[in-house]
Amino acid sequence: MKANIELSLSKLNAVRLLALLRNVIAKLTGNAFFPAPPETIANMITMGDQLEAAIEEATNGSKASRGVRRARVLETQELLRITADYVRMMAKGDETKLLTSGFEMAKQPEKVGVPDVTRYLHANFTNSAGVVELRWRTVHGAHGYQVWMSATDPGVEANWEAIGYSTRASHIVTDLESYRPYWFCVSAIGSEGEGKKCDPALGRAA
Repeated sequence: MKANIELSLSKLNAVRLLALLRNVIAKLTGNAFFPAPPETIANMITMGDQLEAAIEEATNGSKASRGVRRARVLETQELLRITADYVRMMAKGDETKLLTSGFEMAKQPEKVGVPDVTRYLHANFTNSAGVVELRWRTVHGAHGYQVWMSATDPGVEANWEAIGYSTRASHIVTDLESYRPYWFCVSAIGSEGEGKKCDPALGRAA
């Protein structure tokens, strides 16, 4: 997967936005990877100075001065957007180049692999005839859960039957014989495959 830069400008207040602009200016100055940014370094420095002045003027200032600060913030956001687009175009996903741009790097998605074993499975008695409610703790990296049931010895693998699939950390089992013991377990399923079955939980329906 190609590297990329993070650009969450709406989350930055004016001071943090100015700090980002100053860092980008410093990193792009004389940078051979990005020789011709869409706005000249001199103009970027000027815009930074204007934003800094607007921030100082608006601190405990008038409503009009806060309006000026807001206008400078919008100008700076647009400058950083077009500069980020240029950086992405020139770097073509090369992390080495992106790291020299002054922008923060976007986090790469974590590869989870096969999900871990599901834990804390509970088979809850309900007031509904023939119904058991299963609940368990969610597993990191799982996009769903296979639900298994055994009406006999849970220690024999062949006795387990797949009875349902859930995208949530819960499942309702119906059509059970009243007060008959049933064993339940769950296995988490992720993009890399299915995890091991969890420890079984005993449940009975009303």
